[in-house]
Amino acid sequence: MGALHEGHLALVQAAIDAHCLPVVSIFVNPRQFNNPEDLRLYPRTTAEDLALLAAAGCKAVFLPEPSEVYPSDANIPETHLGELENRFEGSFRPGHFRGVSEVLYRLFSLVKPDLAFFGEKDFQQCAVVETLLQAHFNNISLQRVPTLRESNGLAMSSRNRRLSTSGREKAAGILKALQQAADGRQQGLPPNAAIAAASHWLHAAGIETEYFALADPQSLEPLNNWPDGNAVLLFAGYLEGVRLIDNLRC
Repeated sequence: MGALHEGHLALVQAAIDAHCLPVVSIFVNPRQFNNPEDLRLYPRTTAEDLALLAAAGCKAVFLPEPSEVYPSDANIPETHLGELENRFEGSFRPGHFRGVSEVLYRLFSLVKPDLAFFGEKDFQQCAVVETLLQAHFNNISLQRVPTLRESNGLAMSSRNRRLSTSGREKAAGILKALQQAADGRQQGLPPNAAIAAASHWLHAAGIETEYFALADPQSLEPLNNWPDGNAVLLFAGYLEGVRLIDNLRC
């Protein structure tokens, strides 16, 4: 959706490394914002974005108008997201993933890529993309790219621009809290206890927690116990009025 940073450019590099011709779509999708103010404040830096993409080796940029993505005669089939639509991001942002699936259906239909590169910072969104591809685009393969972080550990995000300098330093505590909660596994703490301790630490740092939970990395089903296999810790919260998300596999 624009306001590009090194995390986005890492997706371009991943495409180059996969011997692909990188094509980037930039479109601030109104259908995935359940908060009109969030849509209004979303940064739009098209000229800067184009310069960054050219330097990164991007070969084509698709900058559609809303009328091109959503013409009056557009036929967008419903994608059944199941519980993905109701858990975590889906619960706190009603309609968000329906908007994501609709815009991606249109973008994939227009661009017709072979591979689609998405960052794991938006962990639940990756699961939504996989569901969409399985339902409608079996010829497109999802490539997950690890989260890129600033030097202090803060997950790169366009929203970080809205944080003050001190806020960006405080927000680095989100990764520390995720790591603290993950350490509870080795310490023999139940997940709820480990997460509660990490949440208390975040609250003391001025970060308001919206959700902080352990989940299955495929289904995103919430987990009350540490599994025998892999899991993921998911976080969303607010600092200085800016909503931030992050995650950590454990």
